[in-house]
Amino acid sequence: MKRMMALFLTGILLFGCAGTAFAKDIVVKVDDKQVEFTDAKPFIDEKGRTMVPLRPVADAMGLEVEWDRRTKTAVFSESYQKGMEGFGYDINGKAVYGEITYMSLSFKVNDPKVEMLGKVKKENGEMTMIADHFQMDTTAVVKDGRTYAPLRYMVQSFGYDVSWDKETKTVVVENYRMQ
Repeated sequence: MKRMMALFLTGILLFGCAGTAFAKDIVVKVDDKQVEFTDAKPFIDEKGRTMVPLRPVADAMGLEVEWDRRTKTAVFSESYQKGMEGFGYDINGKAVYGEITYMSLSFKVNDPKVEMLGKVKKENGEMTMIADHFQMDTTAVVKDGRTYAPLRYMVQSFGYDVSWDKETKTVVVENYRMQ
């Protein structure tokens, strides 16, 4: 009887470990290329958002990345050779339309506010700074020494579409400006 109980418990332990060992990681693809996460893996937070270490995704998107250790802020930026049409708001809150030539996005750890800055070349050739911010329904976090933030907010801000394939646990990121 003791031997049967020992075998039964061993079976339960092995079965439980197998489920964990074979749990499928979240995959992120940018323009059909899989992003490699070497030392930190994406996860889904308590709000249902896919949180990723953003540097590998930013690298795949061709973005510049800066980290301010003092303020715990990650800044992602891109300069455009050929600007994209868009708009923003100047420091007086007035809408500005034109060709966006630079854009940055900042995530601060444990703060739901995301800040955007940009430069817009207006029809008359004048350059204007624009700024905006929005609230996320979650925040960037530090986990195991890595900064994670919700992927959707970053990729959409830089002109990418994002979708989720629940069956394969794959986030698909596509640059709609290139289509």
